Amino acid sequence: MKDSEPILNVYLSHRLHFVDVAASIVGCRARAEDIVQDAFIKASLVHGKGTEIQSPVPYLLQVIRRLAIDFLRFGRVRNETDIADSAIQNLLSDPRSPETYLSNCEELAIIETALATLPERMRLAFEMKRFGGCKLREIAVALDISTARAAQLVTEAMTACQAALDQAEPRN
Repeated sequence: MKDSEPILNVYLSHRLHFVDVAASIVGCRARAEDIVQDAFIKASLVHGKGTEIQSPVPYLLQVIRRLAIDFLRFGRVRNETDIADSAIQNLLSDPRSPETYLSNCEELAIIETALATLPERMRLAFEMKRFGGCKLREIAVALDISTARAAQLVTEAMTACQAALDQAEPRN
């Protein structure tokens, strides 16, 4: 554990600044906290392998910036799977049973209703990404917006779908 002390000390003494930097990129302090923690873990792993980090503050800032940009591009910090994403993937695959098929149809109806309530650009960005397989830069060009804004629209639409599924009554 002694090897990770310098990284830990840098992390603890600069954490608020790191969170401010990440929050300025992603626009959400809670997500920024996750990004900073992930950056610390990555730096600890590098340092733990015996690689000395010469300038830990600039190194951590670079890792934080990259993770924040990845979040904007892909809509998540970690490789988490959320219910809305898995529901969509299930709908695209063959159902294994009549119960699975019925459950997938119910989830699809909830997602369709949620998408119908979204602003048009947000819905289009989501549909282009999830159903059309478009890249964020292609969405940005088609909608005449920045790539970061396209990522934000897709993320907000996914969040709305997730919230709609969460609010739905549990199915037996």
